[in-house]
Amino acid sequence: MELNITINTDNGFIQHTMAMLCSLYENNKRHEIVVHVLQNNLSEESRKYLKDLTSRYDKKIVFYSVNESVLNGVQFRKNRPLSLAAYYRLLLSETLPQSLDKVLYLDCDTIVVQDISEIFQLEINDYALAATLDSFPYSNQHRNQLHMEADERTFCSGVMLVNLEYWRENNVTAGLLEYAKRHRREVYLHDQDVLNYYFKKKWFLLPPKWNRYATSSKAFRCCDYRFFDYREYTLSPIIYHYASVNIKPWYKGLSPRKGYYVKYLELSGYDKITYTPITLKHKIKFAYLSFRTQIAEIVREKLNIF
Repeated sequence: MELNITINTDNGFIQHTMAMLCSLYENNKRHEIVVHVLQNNLSEESRKYLKDLTSRYDKKIVFYSVNESVLNGVQFRKNRPLSLAAYYRLLLSETLPQSLDKVLYLDCDTIVVQDISEIFQLEINDYALAATLDSFPYSNQHRNQLHMEADERTFCSGVMLVNLEYWRENNVTAGLLEYAKRHRREVYLHDQDVLNYYFKKKWFLLPPKWNRYATSSKAFRCCDYRFFDYREYTLSPIIYHYASVNIKPWYKGLSPRKGYYVKYLELSGYDKITYTPITLKHKIKFAYLSFRTQIAEIVREKLNIF
């Protein structure tokens, strides 16, 4: 089975992209994998790193140049600056080949720890995408901004099985860009808000094992899952996601699940590894969160509580 994966990246995120792709390749050696990279002005050095890694595992990688001019005017949160690459995923159906009808999108702050082929067997013909739950909206203002009902579920855009055929048939790109550029009193989750606004009630709910939050030992909203879902989320997740804004594994010091990132980064052959300095206060906080998360999982496993 050929597995088509797509990512967004830029030169500033190449180290983390190397760790993610290495984890994908290492744990899916028996599959044919094609990685579709959405980028703009990615340096030759960065491309070489990605090509060499991909060649070592006998996989394929294709680069696509994104026309950033169509993203002029997209809204950003003032206290959370992001690269414009965060919005590239809105252009998937316009950028990727027409021959592709389904693709797995992965954020570059994820680590794949198991075989992912199972997800490609899902039938999502009537859905725009498949994803796991997230915990937002964060406030009444956020919910009103997304025009969501009080009990509406929302998804995380960091791991998505995207139905490209649905996107093309429904010409979604124009609508996505319109909302991305719409003036909002406060911007909360950038492209994730855009996707949730536009695809309300048009997405397929994935089991939480597909998007295991590295800083949390508990999946969101227990009413939405079965017991075995929680067990898999805790004991045998397929993808770890370092989704927390302020706690990343490339910061100096301990952080929850940092070992996975370090393992695959070192295995990738990337030779310019750097870790971002942080204050002693943050080092203590990260170490505490890492310890608390591990203890919580041990207790749940021993008592069979998920």
